[in-house]
Amino acid sequence: MKDEADRQVYAILDAVTGAVTGTEKHFEIGRQEDTLRRRLERENAEFLAAGIPVAPLRVNLTKALEIAAENSRDFQRQKESLYRTALNLTRSQFDFEVQWFGGNSSDVSGVGDDSATATISQDLRAQLNTTNGTRIVGSFVNTFLKDLVNGGDWDGSSIFNFSITQPLLRGARRRVVRESLTQSERDVVYAVRSFERFRESLALQITSTYLNVLQQQQNLESVRRNLESVRRNESLTQALFDADRRAIVDVDRSTQSVLQAENNVANAVNSLQTALDNFKFQLGLTIDTPIELDPTVFDNVIAIGIEPVDLPQHEAIRIALERRYDYRNTCDQVDDAVRQVLVAEDGLRSIIDFSSAVAIPTEDGKPLKFDFGRVQWSAGFNIDLALAILPERNVHRAAIIALDNALRTREQAEDEVKQDIRNDLRNITNRIRNYEIAKLGVDLNARRVDSTSKLYEAGRAQALDVLDAQNDLLGAELQLIASVVDYAVSRLQLLLDLEAIELDPYGVTLELGLPLPTGVQDTEDARRALERRKIPRNWETDTPWRQLHDGFGGTEADPDGAEPEGTPEGDD
Repeated sequence: MKDEADRQVYAILDAVTGAVTGTEKHFEIGRQEDTLRRRLERENAEFLAAGIPVAPLRVNLTKALEIAAENSRDFQRQKESLYRTALNLTRSQFDFEVQWFGGNSSDVSGVGDDSATATISQDLRAQLNTTNGTRIVGSFVNTFLKDLVNGGDWDGSSIFNFSITQPLLRGARRRVVRESLTQSERDVVYAVRSFERFRESLALQITSTYLNVLQQQQNLESVRRNLESVRRNESLTQALFDADRRAIVDVDRSTQSVLQAENNVANAVNSLQTALDNFKFQLGLTIDTPIELDPTVFDNVIAIGIEPVDLPQHEAIRIALERRYDYRNTCDQVDDAVRQVLVAEDGLRSIIDFSSAVAIPTEDGKPLKFDFGRVQWSAGFNIDLALAILPERNVHRAAIIALDNALRTREQAEDEVKQDIRNDLRNITNRIRNYEIAKLGVDLNARRVDSTSKLYEAGRAQALDVLDAQNDLLGAELQLIASVVDYAVSRLQLLLDLEAIELDPYGVTLELGLPLPTGVQDTEDARRALERRKIPRNWETDTPWRQLHDGFGGTEADPDGAEPEGTPEGDD
């Protein structure tokens, strides 16, 4: 049963993911039994038992993203949530498939010593609910009786029953009957979009954390270089003091500077170790696993370049509104709310159901030979006028309120998308300016350290001047490193908010230098979303409710307003 469920669910997810992303991929929920985490745990235990130091795991950015896809707990939870959503769709599909039921019963009954009867009954039943509201039921019942007191053979009889029920008012429209299936189909589309969005966000998080660790490593190198520099300055000051060319206060200042530099190194080491532990936790690795990152990734970030984004704000906002998966979900949920109003309105109608039934018995003693001369039939109408409909009225009113809320949510989501893009572009501009200032600051303070050191040796500058120049140089170097990382992360954040991060079909691998998009995704889902945005929406105005209803009614060719078959999103 598990394999059958997997086949159904995977087929659904493969089809919907292809329509949403335009990429063919095969979805699987299971994790590898022998994951990297488990292998490392075994190897580390073996090394420790043998007294051998554990070698660090070398992790470049690509490897880090692969590890996250394999071991991340959040990634696995998202996959399981997506699977469950598709599993719910199979249940909704089952409601409109031919359903088979069968059973067997046997019993013995009697009255004192006078009579006793054994009964064996077998039945087979098939049921079908169509998307037009029709309910069709066919059953075959076979019964065998035997008098246990008087003996004799088994006396068998059978009957075939067939019934059909068709709503004519409430529950007669295909759109209403199919609503549960339509919503389940759309939920899968929403889940796939959310999963793709999560993969992109996870890639950005892992990349940001990776760059943050590299930043901590670069900071450690800078403070260590600074420590070496102030130690040299301390030695020079001590030599000048011994030659009676400097006062003791200069020696004390130099010594204090060394102590401060040593403290900076200790803090930098602590920050680096904390960042590494956080990174290992994010990847799903054990905290005690030693890892070693690839420092060339930082060089690659610099090689990509730090330059303005050639994308006007209005164009970036347009692209984001057309591409963003989360915004598409919010827009489509307005359509869901409209359908719910129409379904609730259908519940206000009277019930008029037509039903008919046919029963064909078999000849006496011949359980498999039907007697068509004794056919029993019936036909009629079931009418329930919509008089006591207060619960239905309340559901209808609540659905209209939910629609208003969905419209406000979509309006808010649009503003949030615009705000995201505006913030991203401002942040990039600010990061570029910070980088330029920090770069100038490094050059300026490097020259200042060189000149003040020479002046100090010549006795034309104070020790405090040299120490200030060295501290300012260290601050500028740290700011330069931070500005490089901040720019890379800000650019990736813009790509995320433009829904432009391209991922590996199965993992979360990305390239740091991805190009900016120029338009919408070339997928079936994107085209449908764009077409829906071009359709005038009556519910967005003060149009009377009846006109809204008419706008969502059928056409001459499709009087029930039925959706086309075979689309992943069902009813649009």
